[in-house]
Amino acid sequence: MGKSSKPVFEIIQREGTEMLTKVSLICTVRNEEKTIKILMDSIIKQTRLPNEIIIVDGGSSDNTVEAIRSYTDKLPNLILIVSPGANRARGRNIAIKNATYGVILSCDSGCKLHPRWLENIVKPLDETTEIDVVSGVYLPWYETEFEEIASYLIFPNIEKLNPDKFLPSSRSIAFRKRAWENVGGYPEWLDTAEDTLFDLKLKKAGMRFFLAKNAIVYWKVRENAKKIFKQFYNYAKGDGIAFLFPQRYLPRYAIAALTLILAATLWNNIFFWILATLAFPFGFYIKHLRKVRKPSIKRLFIATMIALAIETGIFIGYLKGISKRIKIFPLNHN
Repeated sequence: MGKSSKPVFEIIQREGTEMLTKVSLICTVRNEEKTIKILMDSIIKQTRLPNEIIIVDGGSSDNTVEAIRSYTDKLPNLILIVSPGANRARGRNIAIKNATYGVILSCDSGCKLHPRWLENIVKPLDETTEIDVVSGVYLPWYETEFEEIASYLIFPNIEKLNPDKFLPSSRSIAFRKRAWENVGGYPEWLDTAEDTLFDLKLKKAGMRFFLAKNAIVYWKVRENAKKIFKQFYNYAKGDGIAFLFPQRYLPRYAIAALTLILAATLWNNIFFWILATLAFPFGFYIKHLRKVRKPSIKRLFIATMIALAIETGIFIGYLKGISKRIKIFPLNHN
């Protein structure tokens, strides 16, 4: 990355005695005409407003840009940058390079912010200089029964998050600009998993994280199994290209290979097929279906379809990512 300007740390005073750090809120968008107004309205409703908002559009072909521009009167500190072809990582880097202030907040299109999100995610940075990164959280935003059931399988339980292990999504994160500079920004060679690798680099560089469970973003759940498959395919593909978490993915392929070997060896053994028939749904129940609230035959059937979409997307996506990585650079690249 090119050399960027020294972060500017400014303090503003509100209500007489409270001292608050000035912040820049960034976001990347592309073809978000259907959801961008929900995000913008949720920014307007914040109990504490950002000192500037920088949105980078990656080349929308719908009315996203026009919709954002319609908010310039309501948000006079809004800056829109159009950069056709920019992926999320490049869009965020562009926004941060153009940010005036030394504290960066990031959210995503397709989301809406809790009214106190900004206030709660910035508060730890206001209170001490010992924190470099604040991890916000996200909750499901759903409208149908399918989306509700999918949320149980996809979203983590924020009450059970481990502050030492949780890697924040850039749909809900705050960090000091100097931390971003220290690790060279977001990795622009990744279209997905870019924020995961960014987090890992921050941790490797010794940046100090704080988990703010009250800094909540609501994230829209995909509305059908096809989109959920694509979602997890892209996540796993990004992890494969970056060669992230092999210990999480490789056992899947070992189990699949062992199952094929046993099937080829014991194809005429009725006990093997009985065991396999019982093990498959039991494994799905332990991993996915037990999370479904108010279970019924219909809801468990929907959950099974969602779980199949998730697992198939992960299985194919990581293989695709690994194959693409091998073509580009060796496995020790980071």
